[in-house]
Amino acid sequence: MFIGHYSVSFASKKAEPKTPLWASFIGVQFVDILFMIFILFGIEGIRFVPGFTEVNNFDLYYMPITHSLVGGIGWSILCFLIFKFVFLRSKPYSNSLKNKISGLIGLTVLSHYFLDLPMHTEDLPILFDSGPKIGFGLWHNRTLSIATEVTLTLIGLILYFKATKPGPTFGGKFGMQIFGGILLVLAIATPFFPPPLTIPEFSIQALVGYVLLAWVAGWLDGKRLPAES
Repeated sequence: MFIGHYSVSFASKKAEPKTPLWASFIGVQFVDILFMIFILFGIEGIRFVPGFTEVNNFDLYYMPITHSLVGGIGWSILCFLIFKFVFLRSKPYSNSLKNKISGLIGLTVLSHYFLDLPMHTEDLPILFDSGPKIGFGLWHNRTLSIATEVTLTLIGLILYFKATKPGPTFGGKFGMQIFGGILLVLAIATPFFPPPLTIPEFSIQALVGYVLLAWVAGWLDGKRLPAES
């Protein structure tokens, strides 16, 4: 799962319009961001095996810190606390609203595990690397994988556009539609991209992509208005 993760980001805007889209974009990819850093230093591991699945060549053989269920719960709690007590500290919001927004950010982090679950091979630990690993393996079927990513992204975008309305500028009127179209193209095209050959290449490309998409999402979201305003 790559682009489909962002469906949760868009849906969080429907749950609470004050949730910053840049933060939920980082949230849904938070454990992957950590993973990309960890593999650079050998803390977690990936092998590139040609033909490993129809979608990619990723043998994700060791990632108990970032991609276990227990790890996901821990990272989501940490992100909840950081967002509430650091990013929302100076905001003139009620404590209940801060809890709601921070809780949604925490849920975006946790959602990563559950959206990875149908796609991955049996490489997602529940607790430890030595214990059971699960994954339903949709990556073995390129067509179903793409259909899943596209469907989730469309659902998220529909919910987002129900929660917001166009702003007065060109970016506010058309920017998010263009961005959404680019995401859908990426969801379809990514399985056909040339596979990475080295860990640094893979990691750096992914990290740049995550940050760039989050920045663009936040920038364009700032140009739209809440639907009820």
